[in-house]
Amino acid sequence: MSSYFKTIRDHWFINVTPQRLALLRIATGIFCLWYLLSRFSMLQKMVKNVEAYDPIGILSWMEQPIPPTIFLWITIGVILLNIAYIIGWKFKFTGPLFAVIILLFFTYRNSWSMVYHNRNALILHMVILGLVASADAWSWDAFKKLKKGCHIPKANWQYGWPIQLICAVTAGSYFLSGIAKLAGDLALEWANGTAMRSQVAVDAIRKEVLGSEAAPLFDFLFEHTWLFLGMGILTFILELGAPLALIKRRWGMAWSIMTWMMHWGIFFIMGISFRYQMTGLIFLSFFDIEKLWNIKEKKLTVSFSKKVTLKKIPTSIILFDGVCNLCNSWVQFILKREKNKHYHFASLQSETAKVLLKEYSISLDLSSIILVEDGIIYQKSDAILRICENLRYPWYLIRWCLIIPKVFRDRIYDFVASNRYMWFGKKQQCDLLDTDQRARFLDNTAT
Repeated sequence: MSSYFKTIRDHWFINVTPQRLALLRIATGIFCLWYLLSRFSMLQKMVKNVEAYDPIGILSWMEQPIPPTIFLWITIGVILLNIAYIIGWKFKFTGPLFAVIILLFFTYRNSWSMVYHNRNALILHMVILGLVASADAWSWDAFKKLKKGCHIPKANWQYGWPIQLICAVTAGSYFLSGIAKLAGDLALEWANGTAMRSQVAVDAIRKEVLGSEAAPLFDFLFEHTWLFLGMGILTFILELGAPLALIKRRWGMAWSIMTWMMHWGIFFIMGISFRYQMTGLIFLSFFDIEKLWNIKEKKLTVSFSKKVTLKKIPTSIILFDGVCNLCNSWVQFILKREKNKHYHFASLQSETAKVLLKEYSISLDLSSIILVEDGIIYQKSDAILRICENLRYPWYLIRWCLIIPKVFRDRIYDFVASNRYMWFGKKQQCDLLDTDQRARFLDNTAT
């Protein structure tokens, strides 16, 4: 029995970086904010239709709807809380508050006309993320802690179980959908494709009567009954087999991709869009999304060889191309705008740089700015943005570009780096530095 519980523990309480949880917070928050802003006018008109009010769920006790004027201010308050949720501002208080408010808000919204089950997963995801430590990285709170000298926490089980719970909620919503199909009047007719084909036909007729166009693939697919049989079987497999996605990580990724494609198929066949699903945001928890940003490269213990002798090894060293005008201008930019004398410098052509890179098993690349800080290597755009954290206002705000995936940031960086000599030229002589600045350079070949 102990081995059984150990298996569950190892699977559920996995070590995950706070960045992954933070990215889920940002993604769900931005999607919810888009919904609230794009539907703002519609929501205000909706609540004026008192006759259509039919309270559900935890608000079923409400006999009368909220006055429209009060609901307007509630909506504005939810939007402000949504923004605080995205940026992670005072998240210890705003996170749980947003989780409760957003659950009540959408329950109230669903008390008109119909229950929008396709949005339930989004709400549950935000409730989970609002109640856990999803702002320990990539947030206003984390940024303030970094300014005080604190570091972003490492991978820990406290960041793992909420993600596993989000995965369970996602898979569970699809599983319940499959159960609902089996329990309904049509039951197995969904599996043989008959019910799906009839539903597609009714949807197309309704759209033509109302003056809109049928889905793009309707005319082609409707004549091929066997296609609906295949789609019906595949739908049941994906919905009833959803719990299997929780057993192995690769199974979860494969299931997510196939289910995402299923939603796009529904769009092309019926013209129905489930935006949270079609964007893929609902499935992010099944993937190591933080690796797109890949902030930390490598961490090792530095032990200098006898070739380089230093009285004291600096904790923060910037390595740069000593003959590049652009790189030298960047160094001058840092010296004039840094908050304190935090950085030391060395050209990539120096012995200091060669020994450092050898110790870290990093190949010499003159096109890359490299930051060695507290035993961690940062390269290219990661190095630039990390350095900006120690610059004065407004330059330190540049670090928020970390939200852009690393693959895109580095492509821009590589494009500039590959043309830097042609655009900016090479340095012919050293700049004049004062005594304090010269002491910050670890070799004689620097600017």
